[in-house]
Amino acid sequence: MKKLLFISILALILVSCEKKQQQDWGDLLIVTEFDGTAEENVEVTLYSSYDNFVNYVFIERQLSDEYGEVYFPELLPGMYYFEAEKIKSSLFSIYAMDSIPVIGLQQVNKILIMEPAD
Repeated sequence: MKKLLFISILALILVSCEKKQQQDWGDLLIVTEFDGTAEENVEVTLYSSYDNFVNYVFIERQLSDEYGEVYFPELLPGMYYFEAEKIKSSLFSIYAMDSIPVIGLQQVNKILIMEPAD
């Protein structure tokens, strides 16, 4: 009986010490531009699927920096959807939306050209 208990505990220790498989994360860099120049303070919202995009279930929301850049690190491989919006004045705003596949162990870059919103 003690031998069976010892073998069970030893098997449990070996299984728990098994090396975990490393995730193949990918990174996403979005650069927002309007009228040929980088646009800062654009609100960029990232979604993990089209259904989440339609239902406004987002992963993360960030503002672009002075270079128009927003960086989303360590994303699982897959298709991501995003939208960007900035109110430039009380009568004028810019908007864009797009999608891009993220591949593991790579950084994907996307230049997002902002247009006047309707």
